[in-house]
Amino acid sequence: MEHFRRRVSGEETSGRLERALSGWAAARRPSPAREDSSEDAITGENFKGSLGLNLLRDVTEPVIDFIFVHGLGGGSRKTWSKSHNPYHYWPKEWLSQDPEFSCVRVHSFGYKADWNERKESVLDIHDFALSLLGEIDNIPEIRRSKTKIVFIAHSMGGLVVKKAYILARENPSLNQLAKRIHTLYFLATPHRGSDLAKTLINIMKVSFGQKTFVSELDRNSESISSTNDSFRHYAEDLQLWSFYETLPSSLVLTSAIIVDKVSATLGYAKERVSLLNADHRGVCKFSLPSDPNYKILRNAFITTVDTILSEISQITSETSKFQNSRLVELIGVTEPPTNDLVALEDIRVHGSGQWLTSKQIYISWRTPWSDSPPILWLTGNAGAGKSVLCSQLINDLQEQNLRCSYFFFKHGNLMESNMAGCLRSLAYQMAKSDEAVLQKVLGIEQNAGTCTQWDERTIWRKLFNGCIFQVSKPLPQFWVIDALDECQNFPSFLSLVAKAPAYLRIFFTSRRTLEAEQSLTSLGPLVEGYQLQSEDILGDLATFIESKMDRLAVYDDDGRANLKEKLLVKSSGSFLWTSLIIPELEHAFSEEGIEEALNDVPEDMNKLYTRMLKSIPTNERAVRLSKSVLTWTLLAMRSLTVDEMQSAIKIGTNQTVHNLRRSVSAICGQLVDVDRNNRVRSIHETAQAFLLRQDVVNELALNRSQSHTRMAKACLEVFGGDSPQGNHFQGVNTGISALNLANKLTDYACIFFSDHLQRSSSGDSTTWKDLCGFLESNVLVWIEYLAREGKLYHVTRTAKNLRTYLTRRLKHMNPLSRGKELLESWINDMIKLSAKFRTSLSLSPSSIHTLIPALCPSDSAIAQRSALGHRVFSMEGLVHQSWDECLAIIDYPAKQTSSIALGDRYLVVAISDGTIFVYYRDSFQLRTSYDHGERPKILLLSSECSYLASSSPRKVKVWNTETNTQMWAFDTADQVLTIFFLRDDTALLAATQGNYTSLWDLQEGLLCDSWRWNESIPESTDLLRPSRPPGKALISPDGMIMAVCYRGLPIYLWHAEARTFVGCCSRSKDGNQYFVDALAFNPCREINMLVASYGDGELGVFDLSSTKLRHRYADVFAQTLACSPDGRTLVTGSSRGVLQVFEFGGIGGETLSLIHRVDADDDGIKSIAFSSDSLGFADIRESRCRVWEPAVLVRSDVEGGSQSEMSSATTLVPKSVGMLERPQEADITALCYDGSGEFVFCGKLDGKVVYFETRNAIEKGFLYHHAANIRITCVAYDRRSNFLITADESGRVIITKLTTSKDMCKTSGEPSEIRLGESITSLLPNVMGTRLLIQGMKHATVWTMGGEKVGPSIHLVDEKNVSGIGNTTIVAHPLQNENFIVISRIGMRSYSWANSLPEESLTHEHFSTPSIDIAPPSPEQPKNIQFEKLLQRRPTKRQVNFVASFTKASLSSAVLRIWLVSSVGDRGYSLQSEPLFDPDKIALKVKEVIAIDGNRFLFLDKDLWVCSLELEPPALDGHSVQRHFFLLSEWQNGGKDFIVQYSSSKREFAIASKDHLLVAKRGLDFAEPWLAS
Repeated sequence: MEHFRRRVSGEETSGRLERALSGWAAARRPSPAREDSSEDAITGENFKGSLGLNLLRDVTEPVIDFIFVHGLGGGSRKTWSKSHNPYHYWPKEWLSQDPEFSCVRVHSFGYKADWNERKESVLDIHDFALSLLGEIDNIPEIRRSKTKIVFIAHSMGGLVVKKAYILARENPSLNQLAKRIHTLYFLATPHRGSDLAKTLINIMKVSFGQKTFVSELDRNSESISSTNDSFRHYAEDLQLWSFYETLPSSLVLTSAIIVDKVSATLGYAKERVSLLNADHRGVCKFSLPSDPNYKILRNAFITTVDTILSEISQITSETSKFQNSRLVELIGVTEPPTNDLVALEDIRVHGSGQWLTSKQIYISWRTPWSDSPPILWLTGNAGAGKSVLCSQLINDLQEQNLRCSYFFFKHGNLMESNMAGCLRSLAYQMAKSDEAVLQKVLGIEQNAGTCTQWDERTIWRKLFNGCIFQVSKPLPQFWVIDALDECQNFPSFLSLVAKAPAYLRIFFTSRRTLEAEQSLTSLGPLVEGYQLQSEDILGDLATFIESKMDRLAVYDDDGRANLKEKLLVKSSGSFLWTSLIIPELEHAFSEEGIEEALNDVPEDMNKLYTRMLKSIPTNERAVRLSKSVLTWTLLAMRSLTVDEMQSAIKIGTNQTVHNLRRSVSAICGQLVDVDRNNRVRSIHETAQAFLLRQDVVNELALNRSQSHTRMAKACLEVFGGDSPQGNHFQGVNTGISALNLANKLTDYACIFFSDHLQRSSSGDSTTWKDLCGFLESNVLVWIEYLAREGKLYHVTRTAKNLRTYLTRRLKHMNPLSRGKELLESWINDMIKLSAKFRTSLSLSPSSIHTLIPALCPSDSAIAQRSALGHRVFSMEGLVHQSWDECLAIIDYPAKQTSSIALGDRYLVVAISDGTIFVYYRDSFQLRTSYDHGERPKILLLSSECSYLASSSPRKVKVWNTETNTQMWAFDTADQVLTIFFLRDDTALLAATQGNYTSLWDLQEGLLCDSWRWNESIPESTDLLRPSRPPGKALISPDGMIMAVCYRGLPIYLWHAEARTFVGCCSRSKDGNQYFVDALAFNPCREINMLVASYGDGELGVFDLSSTKLRHRYADVFAQTLACSPDGRTLVTGSSRGVLQVFEFGGIGGETLSLIHRVDADDDGIKSIAFSSDSLGFADIRESRCRVWEPAVLVRSDVEGGSQSEMSSATTLVPKSVGMLERPQEADITALCYDGSGEFVFCGKLDGKVVYFETRNAIEKGFLYHHAANIRITCVAYDRRSNFLITADESGRVIITKLTTSKDMCKTSGEPSEIRLGESITSLLPNVMGTRLLIQGMKHATVWTMGGEKVGPSIHLVDEKNVSGIGNTTIVAHPLQNENFIVISRIGMRSYSWANSLPEESLTHEHFSTPSIDIAPPSPEQPKNIQFEKLLQRRPTKRQVNFVASFTKASLSSAVLRIWLVSSVGDRGYSLQSEPLFDPDKIALKVKEVIAIDGNRFLFLDKDLWVCSLELEPPALDGHSVQRHFFLLSEWQNGGKDFIVQYSSSKREFAIASKDHLLVAKRGLDFAEPWLAS
């Protein structure tokens, strides 16, 4: 029959319909602007359509009749046409061209329902319904056929159709017709009337005649109520579709919804309701077949057609008992595998599996006759729920009335793993569901025998190819076959089904085995594969777990949610594990029992894993290969990629595995898989636990220590080879080539080799030898690699791992061996390198070979290794032979630090503007920043560093450091003194100056409790109940005790949990108390002491149990205290910048012994925070944070390894030492070179003038002194006259003649002296050495070298009355020696050295002035922005071709201007106005200008690198800039500017670093491209 046609997808047929209509409609389709003006348009009454039933489309063998019924004011054509163009009459034109409706006959019914005719009408809906029934019954083609009738009605037409159906049911003569009515479609039908009907009735009373059928549309109409009451009794036998409008219709004076949703729907159980994005008229008129509204209707029509066809098919496919008996005899199968299906449906929870049935890949496969591959193959790990998914698919296909046959293969069951049994079952099910197939099967010759005697190939040949597949006009068939990999010889099965006809669509599931991969490939375009991922079925797992929660002994909502989350995480997508573990949890009644059950491997899982493990081949090569894969899969620090695994296998076994992604599962018995991220992992964590402890297959059992040893060797082998030697300068050759980058394991080895070393056998000598070889050859290459990859934080982590390994290794080696010394030295270097040079290394990884060794202490391992080669770059004047104890310094220019916290993972520092910076603790790299809004005075990290609390005086904020979001903000009425996390970090406690605590619930963000502690002091005691605000409060590390300090009173103690008063800690009996500056609890419970620092400088140690004073230590003057987490040490910080480290001693830890001291004349220390390992601490002072790791804190309890296997580390003997950060000498504040570059003259903070020899940067001698403690601001030297000129902040200038020799300088003659009334900022001698220009804050004056003033003063104030400082630059005239130039904001002016008078005005019109604004730095990485800095350079022996002015006008902007020398002084000369370089790449990164040396522009960038730009065209862009070497932030003058001078004669740089001089030699020889980011 025609109606059993090939079915295509909706999208495809919609597209075909448009293409089929396009040829006919191209000429007819009107433009959007003129739809009604087409030459083929139908006008007048013809457009409205004929009355009665009109045949629009006929078919040869109709199965269904569609009858379209219009509504009020409509017509049989008009209602269904967008325009007069015939193309838009869609029931006729579009449906007739649509192959989906090839079995549908189409009619349209018209009746007189015009409301605007000027005469009355007595017709009503009952009359229209009788007319419709009469038309249908009187047409022979409809009356004689057995077609199903479908009505599609618009608006009032729906009421007509309902009434017609009621009349047919009530009239016995029309009973057969009523039974044929199958479906009613209602388009915006007013089942309950319309509010607008009353308005229309009133209009008609005035303008038109009375119309009964209009009155029946009113909401209170008796006709509608009667129809609805009758219709509900018959509606159960119908399929009902209701569509409602969503857009208002435009009326005369307004717009409104004609029929609302309530009226447009019936509310019946079987009714299908949908919306259409159209107004009342538009729900049945469409422009194109691609119109979304038309698609909705069309799809609904198709559903109706499919349903009718399916019902007809089911009726015709019923078999007799005899046929069924014969079928069983032939096939040998009595029923489908329903028991297996029912068992799976019992497991499957309602609603699960829908993620697959909604996927496009499945929908395309499920669509009969679609172009998608006929085979869909789903692969997944064992236990992933593939069988349960199959049951969902079977259910879905059956619900869609599609013919579905299914089979479940099972391992170990001969009948259910046999191919022939599967084929016979499928044949039986096909015959039962399809009459045509049944008749074919029953037609097999009697003497052919039964199928039970045939093998699989015979079954396929005779039963399928010779019989079933010979059915003419076959219907679509679907097979669902589960666990194909359990089938015996399934590749043979695939070779058979590959030749199946196109209407047979097959769904397979299997594990992702090598055979499955090969079969997928061999089937080519016939198959589409899908790899099941754990995230695919998380929703199903969650649904399954939720359905079982009532059986478990967890009753509160939080407990249920937590257990559900644990089950989801631990399941890793395994349905099998989940289904096995839940019955065990049913018998767990405690949290410990639940945890034990979750961590155990269910017995059935063990059996499965054992079977899988035993499937691995046992020959030696296969075992080696499998064990290598299992080792790296189970013990690697992270999952390896396939490429990494391939390299690891090659190193460990010398075997090259091709296409490892496909074969790795087969190699390891399906216990290992490759996930969607291309990483090799075990199929489930229970599989990993099983493999790590299994002893079933001894050859594959893993010894962890030995395995880690082999893995460490493999990683170190990646580093094998000698580091390349030679000059790394100019070309910037990198040593990275020493690493075998072709080896895909390189990245893993670089990051994790130390982790395997830490866990390896400490007695293995070959591993130790490999490690020493690595340290002697490629350690710098390794650091370079990590720097290039942005992973420098692993350097510090590696150092800690190596420290643990060394501690364990010591028992197997001579403690005085060279290897031990080498490793200890590199451990120390790694920690220091990562902290000190992290920023520079990140920018220039190759600098680890070329620059950094020269900046390290001479005793360091890196410096000694570099000394063995040819070091080119050097930095003379470094004072430290060994690393100082300050690990890192972080500057915050122009800001003040306010609080600090140090945790396991992060270092957190808050500054005065409210910004909170979060750094990684190991690398001190900035991770993120938060804005508290005001200065935070307290910072606190939670135990796992997951949360950060920050507190300003009256606001507390809590941050989630994992998501970098603010969780809560709490306001307090009084200033917060201390905060503390409670209840496993779910609550925050704050003590305030109001003598109360506030407790906030961090899960709800609410204040849950408050307590006034002073009210708990018993009235019976003699102690005063304090009412004044306390000055200090602190909560003990265990949250139990709170100490509170009041001025003039003892320290009060409360038990914070019990809320009881404990007692007071007092030093004196007379009650006279000094104010307490700081408090610290000892975290060690055995010690149980409180340390207090008093204003008179004394430390007091109190026993918390008795509140008695146990120890006193005088003259400490600590304003902040911090106790190490291990309770062994106390660090104090004073207002004078002195750090002191004390050790707790005595029987109860009650005494303090000073073991270390760091004296510094820096600003006072505000706060100290200890690291969690007790090996270091950090402090804040003024605008800096410093991180310390003194050697005295190193203990024997090194992390990692058990005590039994660790040897004792060397313990430093506690002693009191005095360690100065630097000698107590005055800082250098100004400097300049002599003419030869052999000496540097320096002015100091205390007024001294000294000179240094540049050869070794050693101070050679004292020259003279300004007034005591008056800072020298400027130093200049004139080589022609040998005058040294120095100026100080008081306005005094001293001009002294020098006598110089090869190795010394000395003054000669009487100095000249000049005194001005303002601080001096710049000195400029003229070329002849006879004049001196002195620049102050507001004026510039010219003097003779003898101290006589020349001419008037030059005012350095512009027209806006802005001071010249920072806005004016004065330089020698580059072409006229008798003049100098003053550069200001508004232009240049040339002045005469002879009389200090202006010569000419050189405005910007006379020459090119590329002016470049410099924006402030990014807030994520704050840099120094120096205020008011002038730089100018005068000609040297090398010709200067450019003049530069760099002015920092404010904190937020700066201007850099550069002119060609040839353009200065030539009146009227004009240059091109193009900038010399791209400001986005260069200017925005300039921190300071150093010099212009010929055509080379030298500057310091904001990353503290000395850079150069060749100013000659055409290389004037960011690519022509080179970076050479970097400066350390600690060399800045007072944490602000650098004092740097360049000697062009020696190509060296002199840098002031506090009180000593540094000389960078051959720094420009190292060069690499500088690209500003």
